[in-house]
Amino acid sequence: MNPIQLELFKIDKQWQQVVRQHPSETLFLCLGERHEVNLFEAYFKYQLTEESRTDDMFLLHYQGFNNKNDYGKSLVREWKEIFDLWQKDTGKGIVWDVESGDAKDYKTDAFVPVMALIRLCGLYPELNSKKIYIQLAPTVIDDVVSLSEWINECCSCIKTLNNHNIKLVYTEHHIHRTLKKLKQGTEFKLNIDVSQLMQNAAAHTNREKNDPEADYQQQILIASNYLSKGKHEQANAVLERAIVIAQKQGLQEAVVAARIMLAQSLAIKNKKNEARQQYEMALARAGERSQLSAHIHMSYGSFLLAHAGKDEAKKYFEKAIKIAEMIENNFIAMECTRLLGQLSESKITGSSKAMTYYVRCLEIAKKMPIEKRRQSSMAYTASIMLKKYGEGSPEGKKLDLEMRQDYGEDWKSMAEVPANHANPLS
Repeated sequence: MNPIQLELFKIDKQWQQVVRQHPSETLFLCLGERHEVNLFEAYFKYQLTEESRTDDMFLLHYQGFNNKNDYGKSLVREWKEIFDLWQKDTGKGIVWDVESGDAKDYKTDAFVPVMALIRLCGLYPELNSKKIYIQLAPTVIDDVVSLSEWINECCSCIKTLNNHNIKLVYTEHHIHRTLKKLKQGTEFKLNIDVSQLMQNAAAHTNREKNDPEADYQQQILIASNYLSKGKHEQANAVLERAIVIAQKQGLQEAVVAARIMLAQSLAIKNKKNEARQQYEMALARAGERSQLSAHIHMSYGSFLLAHAGKDEAKKYFEKAIKIAEMIENNFIAMECTRLLGQLSESKITGSSKAMTYYVRCLEIAKKMPIEKRRQSSMAYTASIMLKKYGEGSPEGKKLDLEMRQDYGEDWKSMAEVPANHANPLS
C-alpha cells in the first residue's frame, strides 16, 4: 500500500466513524486546510472507481452555483444524462421521470434533486438500503447567501420526507469559511499530517530512482514537516542540505526557495543577522520578474518591519508591488499595498495618504475570485476604511453595501488582524 492509499484508508476510517455517530444527519461539513479538503475530495472520487468496495452511492458535483432556482435542476440534468446513456447501453429502456413541478413551500429548487432521487429509489428498491452522499463542490459561487439558503432547504426537504438515505456533503476551509448561514449540519475536522504524507510519498517514489532533484524535493518536505512541528534546528540542518543539493545541480530557483525558508525559520528563532544574510543571498539570485521574487521582496519587507524599520521595509513592499503587477499576482500586490497604507498612518500627517493606499487595495482585491478575496485581508482593510469614513457617511454606507454583497451580512466578523499587521502608531 503506497502512502496515498494509506491516507485514503485513514480518511475512510474517520468518515465511517463520523457517519456512524450521526445516522440521522442530512448534512456533513468537512473542515480543513485547502490541501486537506482536496484529499477528502480525492477520497470521494475514489468511491466512484471500480476499485472501491463501498456499498453506498457517492456523487460529486462541480457545477457553478448561479442562482437558487436552477442549481438543483442542473444536478438532475447531469444525473439524467448519465442514466439515459446507461439505459441505452444496457437496452433495458427504464424511464426515470425527474419532473417535480413547482413546490410552493420552497423558495429554491432544492426539492428537485431530492424528489428525483426518491423516484430513482422507487425504480431500484435496493437503493433504499444504501446511503446516497452528494458532495457539492461548485467551482464558482455567484451568491453565497442563496447557496446557504439552498442547502438549508434541501436538508429541510429530506427531513420533511423522512428520508434517511440522502445526505449532503460540503468541504470548507476551517478558518476562511464560505457558508456561515447554515442552520444545521455536523462538522468534522480532518486529521491529516500532510507534510508527513508528502515526505512519505516522495520517499516512496524516489526509492529506486536516486534522482538529485527528487532528493531536493524530499529534503524540502522533511524540513516543512519539522517546521510545522516547531523543530527549527532540525529543519535548518535539512534546509542547508537542500541548498547544497540544489547548488550542485544548478537549480537556481530551488536554491532561492530553500534560502527563503531558512531565512524565515532563522527569523522565528530571533537570529536576525543570519536571517538577513539568507534573504540577501536569495534576493541576489531571484531576479525581478518572477512570483518567487515578489514573494521574497514581500517576506523580506515583513522581516525588516519587525526587526529594522519602516523606511527600509517600505522599499521592499514597493518593489514587491511592481513585480506582482508585472506578473499579475493580485494577492501579493494587494497585501503589500495594504501594508504601505498602514505604514503611511501618522499622528502628525493624519490618514489621507493611507486612505489612498486602502482604496487601491480594494480595487486590486475586486480583480480576484471571491474565494481568494476571503483568504486575503480585504475585510480587514474595509473595516479600517469604514471606521475612517464613519458608518453613517455616504462613503461608509456604499462600502458596507459592497462588502455585504460579496461577503454576506456578517462580513465584519471576517475582519481579522493579519499576521503581518503593521501598527506604526504603537
